[in-house]
Amino acid sequence: MTLTSPTDEEFEELRTNGTKVNYWAVCPRKLWLFARGVRLEPLSDRVALGRLFHQQAYPESRRRELLIDNLIKIDLLEAENKVLEVKYSRKLVDAARLQLAYYLIYLRRLGAGDLAGELRFPRERRREELKLTPDLEARVAEALRGVARVEAMPDPPQVDFMPICRVCAYAELCWG
Repeated sequence: MTLTSPTDEEFEELRTNGTKVNYWAVCPRKLWLFARGVRLEPLSDRVALGRLFHQQAYPESRRRELLIDNLIKIDLLEAENKVLEVKYSRKLVDAARLQLAYYLIYLRRLGAGDLAGELRFPRERRREELKLTPDLEARVAEALRGVARVEAMPDPPQVDFMPICRVCAYAELCWG
């Protein structure tokens, strides 16, 4: 199957919340629940720890979060045209890359030009540069199409155990 980037019209139709792009890459069932307003993250100690860490990771930065169009929330912006995404760990790095790439595409479509991205994992003292490539843009397009497919499903996707399930805020709904 050949992946293709969306047209401007298709992008407008498919644009979504950045968290949904991340959840699509992690677990379609989690995405389906989240898309229907099920929010278990506030009840999770691990999520609370990550949120606290996120708030304290870069205290010297003036702009910690920037919400755009009520869809994407950028963690930090730097003067040298770089969009940063701060994550607690590298465990779900592929999903984080996809989310950040979506942000870069979204911002470019708003007229911000070609920005670079950087994933930061302060706890691990690691950074990863991210630049858009045609392949990465096509993967984001497939993710957007995938999000739309999952959201359109009348029932949640089949439960499928993954190691991340052990620490997922939604585990109770899947595994009771």
